[in-house]
Amino acid sequence: MKGATINWPGELPLDETTTEESMLITSAHQEKYKCSLPTTAEEKAQQEDSYDGPTALELLSPLFSPNQPCSFRLESYWTYQVCHGRKVRQYHEDREGKTMRLHEYVIGKWDSDYYETLLEKTKEREKDRTLPPPVKKIESINLPYYEIVMENGTQCSLKNNNKPRTTKVLYVCYIHGKHEIYSVDEPQSCVYEIIILSPLLCAHPKYKPKESGENKINCAPVDGSYKMPYGLAKQQYESALLRKKSDLNKFKVELLKFEKEDAIPDPSEHQLVDSAPVENFLRGKNCLNGGTGWWKFEFCYGKSVEQYHVEKNGKKVSINLGIFDRQAHLDWMKENPQKRPKPLGQRKQLSHLYSSGSICEKTGKPRQTEVKLKCLQNASSPNAVSLYLLEPKLCQYILGVESPLICDILSRANEDGLVETEHVEFEETEKATVNVGL
Repeated sequence: MKGATINWPGELPLDETTTEESMLITSAHQEKYKCSLPTTAEEKAQQEDSYDGPTALELLSPLFSPNQPCSFRLESYWTYQVCHGRKVRQYHEDREGKTMRLHEYVIGKWDSDYYETLLEKTKEREKDRTLPPPVKKIESINLPYYEIVMENGTQCSLKNNNKPRTTKVLYVCYIHGKHEIYSVDEPQSCVYEIIILSPLLCAHPKYKPKESGENKINCAPVDGSYKMPYGLAKQQYESALLRKKSDLNKFKVELLKFEKEDAIPDPSEHQLVDSAPVENFLRGKNCLNGGTGWWKFEFCYGKSVEQYHVEKNGKKVSINLGIFDRQAHLDWMKENPQKRPKPLGQRKQLSHLYSSGSICEKTGKPRQTEVKLKCLQNASSPNAVSLYLLEPKLCQYILGVESPLICDILSRANEDGLVETEHVEFEETEKATVNVGL
């Protein structure tokens, strides 16, 4: 047997239905423990070969009932909903005062008649016991999965793609799972990949996670013994005391060093605020990049919004979604007074128009983007930035930029939402780019 670790689950009962071999051990103090020995790789292979139970699809079929609740996942902008065996959608509720607008796309549907066809294919595949299921690397571990393709979603409106949106739903065995959405990805334009953690699949031996090289032995006490041998518990206690003593000595050294320092000024008396990040952002020096799918986008404040994709050969395909023109923005404000900033006490965001982008093939008009700059409070970092891009109308976009940086400029905006940069001299540098993970 390969290297093994021993777990001491205390009073947790061992699974009486387990097929694992067990043995009784006695410590030097006559304490007794029942230990379950892990199944070897050879035994697991035999279990897989002899398995004659339901297919992976049949194990998952209880999820397809109309009475089964859907699974949800909230991302930075979109909420994803997976109604198993029915449809997948992404949506966002945009509230402006008492008005609520729902932006929604169906990104995959599945006709119930497809179940029988898929079941036949699954049975045929599982007849070949030498054929393992595909695997997906999750948390650095290759996990087997069962895939269901949901097609016929809302038509994709991105450039050169008129196909319906499609979602590949990957079901992974996780014994503690509740059919929740683990992750959502868009590996290519309008093609999505969603990973679902479900315990139902764990009944199939081929879909159980492969064990690591280290085997685990679980030992539970019997006949009133302590949860672990007295000698081992004493050893761990003494080790903990040594670590605590070492930490205490380190603390005394740091305290002594602190007491010998010169008088330390009160931080509240000298609040030094670095205005460079805000000013560089307002001058368009620090551009923001977002997007994790097929298309990515770049926003340079006061300059432009660009959507782009990098081909495998390194070629960059880009679409200009709008450039900033002061007069065009002012005209837009006159036509849409509801976009003007709210009074200072109520102000949470600013809206700017970026127009005259690349010509849209379907409308024959230039693309344009409304950039919404939102104050993000209580962020983990003062420089944290969250981006999202939405296309509520054909070739008309909304770019959301949420950051604590925005909070610092809200009070500086005039009645048209424009922010004048402070008169601070900075060295001229090349345009910097900030990547934002979504």
